[in-house]
Amino acid sequence: MKKFKLIFAVLFSNFLFSNQEVDIDSPEGWGMAFMTTSAQNLGQMPPHSVDFGDISISAELSSIPHLTEEQQKIGFGGLKDEDLNKSPAFGRLRANFGLPWNLNAEMSWTPPLEIDGAKPVGLWGAALSRPLINNEKIALGLRLFLLRGGAVASVTCDEDKIKYAPYTPQNNSGCVGLSDDKLQMDHEGAELFLSFNSSSEIHPWISFATSNLDNFVEIDAPLEIGREMVTIYSSGTTQTFSFGFHYDISENWNIGVASSFTPLDAQRPTSISGDDDFWNFRVGLTIRL
Repeated sequence: MKKFKLIFAVLFSNFLFSNQEVDIDSPEGWGMAFMTTSAQNLGQMPPHSVDFGDISISAELSSIPHLTEEQQKIGFGGLKDEDLNKSPAFGRLRANFGLPWNLNAEMSWTPPLEIDGAKPVGLWGAALSRPLINNEKIALGLRLFLLRGGAVASVTCDEDKIKYAPYTPQNNSGCVGLSDDKLQMDHEGAELFLSFNSSSEIHPWISFATSNLDNFVEIDAPLEIGREMVTIYSSGTTQTFSFGFHYDISENWNIGVASSFTPLDAQRPTSISGDDDFWNFRVGLTIRL
């Protein structure tokens, strides 16, 4: 038994394991919420009347705000730099299917394209929407949505850090190689739309969404003192306000433009300049088959 314990200790002496749970407004929790919000499964346009069997396909591209060096200090409770500025944009493909009772079912998927070392992994979404009220002036609609999957990237130990010697100011974690980090961006929620009917081809709308986030990040970082393998969990609720319009290019083609704002707050050890809220712009193109 003593021999077994000795072998176990030798094999795992160079591995650092831990599980942590943090608040959504902690620096680590804010970082997870910010990146999850960039992939939030919001509606591209308000719910509308559909017939059974209607099919449409769309593509959407949204911006991801650039973070300052101060905002990227989220490790060790807000003291360590992390490389969060990977892709400047997020995209997804959607397919919509008309169901009975004026319901619209939606499936979405983000292709696993790698940008600056970051790549979506198994990132898919689903939604169910329906118009509630529709008259000559306004329309009200409800959309229920969820998203599952995540993204992998070298966040803890990136290319810039490993250029420097371990435990220098530029590499204060002691990185000796690229980390293999994965963020799980699971969330689900509801979005209420108010749109304004008009005789023109331009249709403006506003919406309010609430999302329940259930995130975790798995860190796998090679350090000079050993390999750090940490899982950090965070959960909470966010609210998002959106406004936009969609324009009928033709009978079958439609383009939509929108902007979304999600208030986020980070309780950092030191005050920083800048805004921790999330604000992006989105553009989408839809074809009805």
